[in-house]
Amino acid sequence: MGFGICAVLLGGTLQASVFFPMKFTERWHWENIWACFSTVAYLLSPWVLACLLVTHFPQLLWDISPRTLITTLLFGVGMGCGALMMGLAYSYVGMAIVFAIVLGISSSIGTLVPLIVLAPEQLFRRQGLSTMAGVFIALVGTAVVGWAGWERDARKTRYGAAILTAEKGSTRKLWIGLGLSIASGLLSSCANLGFAFGGQISERAHALGAGPTGAASALWSVILLPVFLFNFGYSLYLLRKNRSAHLFRLPGTIHYWGLGIAMGLGWMAGMTSYGAGALSLGRLGTSIGWILFSSCMIIVANVLGAFTGEWKGAPTKARAIMAAGIAILTVAIAVVGTA
Repeated sequence: MGFGICAVLLGGTLQASVFFPMKFTERWHWENIWACFSTVAYLLSPWVLACLLVTHFPQLLWDISPRTLITTLLFGVGMGCGALMMGLAYSYVGMAIVFAIVLGISSSIGTLVPLIVLAPEQLFRRQGLSTMAGVFIALVGTAVVGWAGWERDARKTRYGAAILTAEKGSTRKLWIGLGLSIASGLLSSCANLGFAFGGQISERAHALGAGPTGAASALWSVILLPVFLFNFGYSLYLLRKNRSAHLFRLPGTIHYWGLGIAMGLGWMAGMTSYGAGALSLGRLGTSIGWILFSSCMIIVANVLGAFTGEWKGAPTKARAIMAAGIAILTVAIAVVGTA
């Protein structure tokens, strides 16, 4: 149990740090860094890990029922759309707000659906009630973090109308970013739903001698295949549309490849750590683990956002609201931990 909780929190910390290197690739377009990142994160890392940690991994998939494979792949399609929208939203409103909205929505759906479907008898018992209370507190904390982001980007005139302090056109960018973040949150819950309802794959890997990390990698390799196709395909479309493929060969940007690879490896390390932790937390691991994972990501992402200047020049009120939101999310982690 202790290993499971620590692994989930470590996964959240790693995941929250994934987009940090994007701040240092300003000479590449979004599609350049995203093509590199998605190839490593969604295709190479999970399949290499699964092949290394699971005996006869490719043959294992032939033993899985077609229904389970199709269901898992469909959840991967939803996750792929959500991941793509999250990457786009980041370029509009920044890391802090994106993580708060996306994870607030996906954490509630990804936590409650497995609880209701896989363990309905626990809903009104102590464990289920503690989990639902933690979800509610996390949603409150997420709303407070979102409010802080709004206060950061807007100020009130004496007539009461909100005007943005950023460059011209930032109002439209804010609304586009918020819309993408909400849609991404709804679809991103498919990540945990696929992990929860594709358990036959991880169980088969475990039966072949794989540990929690190997079993999680086997399941992620299936879920992430559509995610890769969506994200890499869209990146290729933008590379052609914007004629930005030549930026890969731009002098002085060779280290950008390393940053993209680091993003991909960090992303997969975070998801593998979460998967191993969730599998170690028992029957309700995907519910309890997901809300812990998501809350930890929001906290770490906003701390990193503060250190990298996203809150530079923000009013004191916005900073105070953000601190309150992080405190509430910390309480949510403690409440779910008691479950």
